Amino acid sequence: MRPYNDIIIHHHFSSSMQEEKFLLSYNGQYYEASYAIVELVEELQKHEEKEMAIGEYIRKKEGKYTKEQVQDVIEKIIAPIFRVGPKKRTFLYEKELFSAETIDKFSDMFRFLFHKEYMALVLVVMMALDTWFFLTTHDLLLFNNKINIYMMVGLFIFMISSSFFHELGHAAACKYFGIRHGGIGFGLYLNFPVLYTDVTEVWKLNRIQRCVVNLAGVYFQSYWLIFMLVFFFVTRNDILRYLILIMNLGFVMTLNPFFKFDGYWIVSDLLGVPNLRQRSMELLEYLYRCIRRQPIARKPSLLNMRTLEKYGLLAYSFVVNAFMGFYFCYVIPIFLYRFIQTFPNAVNELILYLSNQMVPPFALLRNISMQLIFLTLISYYLYRIIISFTKRYARKQ
Repeated sequence: MRPYNDIIIHHHFSSSMQEEKFLLSYNGQYYEASYAIVELVEELQKHEEKEMAIGEYIRKKEGKYTKEQVQDVIEKIIAPIFRVGPKKRTFLYEKELFSAETIDKFSDMFRFLFHKEYMALVLVVMMALDTWFFLTTHDLLLFNNKINIYMMVGLFIFMISSSFFHELGHAAACKYFGIRHGGIGFGLYLNFPVLYTDVTEVWKLNRIQRCVVNLAGVYFQSYWLIFMLVFFFVTRNDILRYLILIMNLGFVMTLNPFFKFDGYWIVSDLLGVPNLRQRSMELLEYLYRCIRRQPIARKPSLLNMRTLEKYGLLAYSFVVNAFMGFYFCYVIPIFLYRFIQTFPNAVNELILYLSNQMVPPFALLRNISMQLIFLTLISYYLYRIIISFTKRYARKQ
């Protein structure tokens, strides 16, 4: 019966749960389900009347469940699938820049790069050259070149091009594993501007394949990094050194497991835990309720996981929540305090350089621009939080 016929039942879902899980999808969104739920959905799809489907399901389960219990499961677990609104956004703001059809041409062209031999060779060479760069380069953080408009434009083009190639890597990996990808877009995550690729269908893959898709962006950028490292060793050019440092900083940001960048999804797939952030908060709430001896509606997923992954999620939960507390309660307040203390002086210094027709140092321009960007993004983030709370309060009235 409709709308149950529109639910697609996929194969076994690769996770770390002790109980076997399956994948359901509806309207482009994916859901983790137990075998019992899958059986119930199948019965609802076979019969025209819900009552008949429920009766057949109870018969198959040999009276293990009552009619009321099955109806309750339908209302609380299956029916919400149809009531869900538009796909929950990861970003405060998002805008598609290139459609899936446009990206198809490129992802088809580059998917061959995901053969194991290519990946292993490129990553090993990149890590070896990068390690040698950090061990042997003198005055690593010193930048003596005078800044000009051409250099600023070139740096901006490099960062955008590198980021786009990163996203193309995710799309090409999807094609290599035989799933579809969406478009590439621009978004704001917390106070970070990012490019993103829609890889929703990645849930159809096993955990190792999902990890490869998540690592694919850094892997594609590794080709750029190898090229720059080789030229730097030959020329010792300051600009190349600076670009190499920028790309390495990008890797650190991308692969950190605390924000929802590639590193977060890699940890999620290594542990076999979808909704990793939610599950980590779920554990802390459970422990809090246990300590306060409050009623517990349901036990956290961690208690149903296999042993190794269980300890991994336990460690991640404490570390990530400590980090997020540090970021929001220390990093952002310290930035705002230092901004108030130092920004006026930096602007005065810039005015002095310009009034004397002198080229400002690159470090000064970098500090001013980064502070302004960071402040703008924090302000936008706080604005969205206030708007969200205001709307919630209005709905309760």
